[in-house]
Amino acid sequence: MGKPTMLVYKNDKYGFTLRFPTRWRTHCVVSRRKRVAETEYELHFKFRYNRKIYDNVLSILVYRMTEEQWYEQGYSESPLSLLGVSNGRLFACQTPEELPSEFVDPKTGEYNYKRYGAAIKLLRQMVNKDVPRIMESIRFPAAARKLRTTPYYGKSVCGCAGRGVLRRKKRTR
Repeated sequence: MGKPTMLVYKNDKYGFTLRFPTRWRTHCVVSRRKRVAETEYELHFKFRYNRKIYDNVLSILVYRMTEEQWYEQGYSESPLSLLGVSNGRLFACQTPEELPSEFVDPKTGEYNYKRYGAAIKLLRQMVNKDVPRIMESIRFPAAARKLRTTPYYGKSVCGCAGRGVLRRKKRTR
């Protein structure tokens, strides 16, 4: 067996799984801290670089609402992307629209590419290339409906509910 190529996140409480590139183990910290009053549960993958933790690369939000309510309440016009509906819950995701403010040079007010260039390049790759693949990998229990929407990804930019865990998925030949 070779080196694992993907990490698998499994959430037992809500019954979904996601697959991540292995580099996310090094460059992400998972937080379950709830920030939005309307959500039932939140899962945040925060960007970590050189032992410093920045804002989210990806957030998974769980709402107790129907797909119809999602559209009626205007969520479809927000930066959130609808992922699917399962067991009376609606799942959405969100990515950052801007680079972290810590990357701005206070003297010039511009992004400091000289100092943060490698971190910016990595973060852009994670948001613009990895996240779409991760969202395609989401799996719900058999009775769930997976929706196909186009996530809103910021052009500038570019760990769990229950007892979720990130597990390595072995490469198969």
